[in-house]
Amino acid sequence: MYTESLREMLKMAYEDERYDRAYIDETVALCDAFYAEQNEKSKIMFGYPTNIEPLSPLTAYFFFRDVQAPLANNCGDNYERGNYRMDSKEIEKKIVALFAEKFGAGEDFWGYITSGGSESNFCGIDNSFLKYPNGILYYSQAAHYSVAKQAAHYRAQVIPTLATAEDKIDGAVLCETVQANYEKSGAPANMVLTFGTTRYGERDDIEGIVAYMENHGIPFYLHVDAALFGGIPNNQEDAPLITDMKGQKIDSTCVSFHKYLGFPEVKSLFLAQKKPEGRYIPYIGHTDTTTAGSRAIPPFALYNHVRERLTLQAKDAYKKNITYFEALLNEKGIAFYRAEQSNIFVVDDPGENIDKQFQLACFQNRNGQAKAHVIIFPYHTKASMQALAEALQAAF
Repeated sequence: MYTESLREMLKMAYEDERYDRAYIDETVALCDAFYAEQNEKSKIMFGYPTNIEPLSPLTAYFFFRDVQAPLANNCGDNYERGNYRMDSKEIEKKIVALFAEKFGAGEDFWGYITSGGSESNFCGIDNSFLKYPNGILYYSQAAHYSVAKQAAHYRAQVIPTLATAEDKIDGAVLCETVQANYEKSGAPANMVLTFGTTRYGERDDIEGIVAYMENHGIPFYLHVDAALFGGIPNNQEDAPLITDMKGQKIDSTCVSFHKYLGFPEVKSLFLAQKKPEGRYIPYIGHTDTTTAGSRAIPPFALYNHVRERLTLQAKDAYKKNITYFEALLNEKGIAFYRAEQSNIFVVDDPGENIDKQFQLACFQNRNGQAKAHVIIFPYHTKASMQALAEALQAAF
């Protein structure tokens, strides 16, 4: 259906007298070559958190409609409107509501769609200091790099990871540090915990840390970065899920649409238990509680895509390829580390050629050893996983 639409658009371009035919031919050929190459690369992309599943015909239809519509600028607070009415806030709020239900945020939630996980983390950190201006920001060595980027603007302390597990925050050190600072200066704890760390897919002990803060009467704000795992539908077998955000005392969280959800634009959702204080902007006629201010989304394409991903996936979609790839590695005698319920396999770095061929993310662990990680998604084929496993076996 949408292929025919593309052909019709191109036909109209050739009939437009403003265009030179040679220019169209040249640019279309460049475009065709670019996307053909991108499609081939996507088949063997294993190192980065992007679930590249094809769009449904309905989502593709909505993409065409969204692109052709007038600009919808969702400026200012998502739940307010001034005189400017050309926005898609009603659809944006529907998307936020889907995740509020998925995460168990309760009835008084607030949120908006951001430019990506970095903006969402910025918003969470900023909101923690709106609540507790005299707080200290605590985050892990393994937190996403955007956290350290924003932490530079505040009073902050970095907490080490556990010695017995990779990339999980040392809860004992965190709690001891928070308590010492609170007893010394009365500083509340503005915390960023991670639900699926970037390199290992580890999950911080949210329940244990929150229980400690409450038992010791320490005021806190908790932002949880769930950029990857937050997109997993609640019906998935053996998957890491947040389903009781309110009960877990999580003040805010975020999920990236371009990661597990596989949306082809870089977007993220920021979701909070309460609406933050905003500044009234006379120019737009309402308050601005967001980090970005102005923002735009392809509203119906994103809304439909999210609904499909959250409600139509088979129950074993998350687990099936993970189980298959784990069996392949064991069969070929390839050593790996995989955190509980994670879709990330950490292996020794197989070398530059394989890293580039399969687009593996490389890093050094705390002991200085060269590592690479493989992130397995539902879109990966058995053939591509076999090819990677064979390449790793040959390298080791």
